[in-house]
Amino acid sequence: MTIPARIDPHRAPRGFTLFEILLALGIVAVLLGVTVPMIMESFGESQTEAVTRLVEDTTTAARASALETGEARRVGLDDRGLVSLAQGIPHAELPEGWKLQVRRFSETRFRRPERGEFWEFNGAGICEPLALRLTGETESVTLQFDPLTAQILPFDD
Repeated sequence: MTIPARIDPHRAPRGFTLFEILLALGIVAVLLGVTVPMIMESFGESQTEAVTRLVEDTTTAARASALETGEARRVGLDDRGLVSLAQGIPHAELPEGWKLQVRRFSETRFRRPERGEFWEFNGAGICEPLALRLTGETESVTLQFDPLTAQILPFDD
C-alpha cells in the first residue's frame, strides 16, 4: 500500500516556490495599491465634513443668538475662518492649510475676506445671502447659505 506524499513521514516537507511567493506579493501589492488611496480619501472627506460642521455651527449659533436677543449679531470673516464677535457663538477656525474665500450676493467671484469684514444676522435672524469657499491642500467645499434660515443650500455657480 502506498502512502500519499503529503502524509509520508519520511519525506521532507516542501516549501513554496519562488514563483508562488512572488505571485502572492504581487497580489498583496495590487490590493494595497487599490485600497490605500481609498482609505486616504476617506480621511480627507471627514476633514471636509468637520470644517463644514464648524461653519454651520457658528452660523446657526449666530442666528439663534440674534433671534433670542432681538439684536444684530456679527460674525467676522477672516482667512482662517469665522470669528465670533459675540459671546456664546463658537469660532469656526479652519485647520492648518485651509483658507476661506467669500462671495457676497452682489459679487460674481470669490475673494479673500477684507480686513474687518463681517457677516451680520439682524434681530429677526435674517442674514445677507453669502457663499463661502473653504479650500484645503487637496480639496475644497463651497457653502451657500439661505438668508432666512442660515442653512446650507446646494451651491449653484
